[in-house]
Amino acid sequence: MTITIKEILNEGKIGVPEKCEDLYVTNDRFVAVIDGATNITGQLIQGKAPGRFAAEVVQHSIMNANADCTLEELVAEMNSNLLQLYEKYDLLHAIEEHAWMAPTACFICYSHYYREIWQIGDCQCLIDGQLYTNEKQIDEITANARALFLEAEIKSGKTIEELLEHDTGWEYIQTLVQLQYYLQNDENNQFGFEVINGFEVDFSRVKRIKVPKDARTIILTSDGYPTIKSTLAETENTLQQLLQADPLCFRQFKSTKGLQKGQLSFDDRTYIKFEI
Repeated sequence: MTITIKEILNEGKIGVPEKCEDLYVTNDRFVAVIDGATNITGQLIQGKAPGRFAAEVVQHSIMNANADCTLEELVAEMNSNLLQLYEKYDLLHAIEEHAWMAPTACFICYSHYYREIWQIGDCQCLIDGQLYTNEKQIDEITANARALFLEAEIKSGKTIEELLEHDTGWEYIQTLVQLQYYLQNDENNQFGFEVINGFEVDFSRVKRIKVPKDARTIILTSDGYPTIKSTLAETENTLQQLLQADPLCFRQFKSTKGLQKGQLSFDDRTYIKFEI
């Protein structure tokens, strides 16, 4: 059995490929979508945003993995590669002092050998029309806090246009977004969640989806798509309708960030449809 790619799109929110923090892998062993975390520090590592830096390590690790590589082995390789780079670029002390300095990424990966899909983070998939998500409670909390703040801003006289120019709701939740880095890979915390950041992952909290034997079509996307449809055109159309109706992404679709002037979308996005 083979993997046949049917549709694919990878586009950054500002339309500059090298600044897109979404990456992907397509080969005869794996299909994966990788989502680097949004840069909240403004700092760069070797000229790259931390999320892009982490996403490239994850991408490289998957591309070079053997077909029979297990999830545990793959994650260990990703984290080992990240730690080597932390040491090379003298980043460990800064990460230990401020958790939000850690380059971070999540991914969703189809293993053709095991016929499994592995989810670390909030990327999502459709298997013959069946949706599988992996949402985090902490994102719901911060998105609702931002929505509340923006509603109050509008009630007090701000306009949607003004907030698209200067998203004060994002500024309001930035402390919460930074603090959630302390909860990454924390198996004993009610708000803990798993990511790839160079440190140990609790595999009991990682979703593994066994692909049915008769499954044919699989779609993997990053969370830049709030809704997945059976074709790329439909998925894109649904996204554009949302951005027209709720460009700040705080009413119809509550997010930690919205569309900003000059951007193509509220987030980087990747869509891969393939048949097995």
